[in-house]
Formats: sequence, C-alpha cells, structure tokens
Amino acid sequence: MTFESWLSLSVKPQDKVFLQPLSPTELGGTVLFTKSRVAIIFNPTGGSAKSGKIDTLVRALAAHSIEAVRLTTTAEPGSARMLAQKAAEDGQVDLVIACGGDGTVCQVAEGILAAYEGAGHAHASADAGARQGGATTLLQAEKLPMAVFPAGTGNLFARAFYAVPDPQKFVQMLVRGQAQPVDMVQLTCVDESGQEHRQLYIVATGFGKLSDAISFASPGMKRWLGKFAYAMRMVAASFNPEPVTYTIKTGGETATAPVTSVQASALFALNTIPPSMVALSRGCNASDGLIDVVLLKSSSFLSLGRMSMALASGRPDLKDDYLRIRCRSVSIETDRAVTPNIDGDPGVKTRQIELTAIKGAASIIVS
Repeated sequence: MTFESWLSLSVKPQDKVFLQPLSPTELGGTVLFTKSRVAIIFNPTGGSAKSGKIDTLVRALAAHSIEAVRLTTTAEPGSARMLAQKAAEDGQVDLVIACGGDGTVCQVAEGILAAYEGAGHAHASADAGARQGGATTLLQAEKLPMAVFPAGTGNLFARAFYAVPDPQKFVQMLVRGQAQPVDMVQLTCVDESGQEHRQLYIVATGFGKLSDAISFASPGMKRWLGKFAYAMRMVAASFNPEPVTYTIKTGGETATAPVTSVQASALFALNTIPPSMVALSRGCNASDGLIDVVLLKSSSFLSLGRMSMALASGRPDLKDDYLRIRCRSVSIETDRAVTPNIDGDPGVKTRQIELTAIKGAASIIVS
C-alpha cells in the first residue's frame, strides 16, 4: 500500500493544506524548523476535534507553509500506535503531532520507536539493557521527531515542558524549536495466569489504591469534572488506602541503596512530572536514563493528609513516610495482585514487574 492510498483511508481532501514556502526573512531570518509535511494523530470524537482546535491547528500550520494530514484514531486498542508506526515506516512525513492525553502521546512515541527499531536502528534491546543492569540507549540519527498538542485530562507530559498552548503558539514553538531525546520506560509484568506482558510508558506508572483512583476514573466523569475527577477519587481512596508490601531490587547505578521490603499506600515510577508535581520527586528528568521510584508509606487517612501537606509545601523528603529510589532498572514484587496505572490507563493485574529505562527512546519538540 502506498503512502497516499494509506492516507486516503482516514484523510478527506479538505484535510490537506498546500501553500508556498515562506522565505527565511518572513520567518524572522532563521529557519530552525525545516519540516514541510506533518501528520496529526487525534481522536475525531474528542474535545479538541469537536471544539475546532484541530481545524485551527491545521490553519496555523498552513500559515507557516506546513502541509498537515489528519490521521484519526479508532476504537481499536492501539490505533494511535499503528498510525504513528505506519507514518514513520512510510517516511512521507517529517513530524508527527500527537493530539490527546498522555496515553495517546505514549502510543505515538511507541509507534515511531517500533518503526525505528524495525528499520534496524536499535543500538540495544531493552532486554539487553535489563541484563546489563543499565538503561538501554537508542541512536538518535534519522528518528522521526514528534510533538505533543495536549488535549487530554491530565496532560502530564506536555505540562512538564510548557503550559497548554493555543494552536498558534504551539506552531510557533514547532517552528522555533528543535527535537530533543526523551526517555521512555519499558514495563514487563506477569499476569495472574502466568502470561508475560510488555508495554512502554513516557510519564509514569503507579501501583496501589491511590493510583487506581486515577486509572479507573470513568471517561464520563473525566469529561464532566476534568482533573477534579482524579482529585475526588484519590480523596475517597485515602480513607482506606489498603497498603501493599513491595519487594524492590534495583539495577544499574543508583543514588540510594536498594530497598528489600516496604509497605506503602502508593508506589510511583516516574519518567517525568510537571512543575505542579515536582515535589513528588525533585530533579526528575525525562532525559537522564533514570527512573524515579517514589513510595508513600503513609497508611491512614490522617497520615496521607500530612503527606499531602508536605507535598504541597515541597518538603516530602523530610517525612519518614516518603522514600525515593533513583535507578536505571528495577524489579518489583508485591504481596498481592496490583493493577499498574500506565500513563493514566490500567494494565493487567500482576505481582511481578520489571521496569527498564530506554534512554532517548523518543525525539520530541518540547520547547
């Protein structure tokens, strides 16, 4: 199937925009963004499509002589990943814009990475990185870059780098900015039937009842209340947090000693976090090849309330109920089955988890 015939499956004639290129003078004398065709991957039933933001984004791109092709996701699981992988494999676009929440961002990055590895560019596999006790590193040459137009509920990845922009300011960032390497983390787990599952994430994974409050929030509740849906569910979960015992073994170089067994109400394994949540793990860096594992050992509503105040004041590390481990890879076992919250979406129930950082897995314009 040719690129044009593939696009015809999801692209209408009015979705393509062709304009003559602007001169360097018209762009302020310096052209940092040399792309001429971009793909926008989005949910056609989502808020951004219904509000007209996608149309405005296409017009803003056209104003900079950038041809925009709209690729719409479907109800099929992983459709954003498949669209991104196909776009990267065909090589007819210069940039992919993920328009959605953190789950869509992760899928698009994962699809581009799959195409990149399929073309023989992988420097090392995640399995090799895990065996060596270090982060996997991928070569950046020729990797298709992406960008993120935030249109979800949490938008944690985008908010880690910039405020939610209007389409015009977003395109200005694309025109002026350059892609930078961003890590991802491979999660490998074994479900209750003994089957192994693998999935990448780009923001965070979490475990425990507090984390479940986020991943199991209903779409209707999120549309109605936005981020407050998460807050309300987490407060409700705090009344009976049901702590889990985690047995943790770190790999690679770590900033602190490995932990053997810890009972905690929540465990978060972070790749990046927005400024409003920076107290959860100061110095968390999306490009350092490290995973920030944070455990909140508070086990009651009152102790979680005190921890919330410590987080709000930016000093959770002064509390005995707070523990952070920074590592390149980590193995986690639990005393009962937990459901990973993977970039806001629930995974499969498991008691065995392996996490490995993949350094430079994605190439993203973030500023």
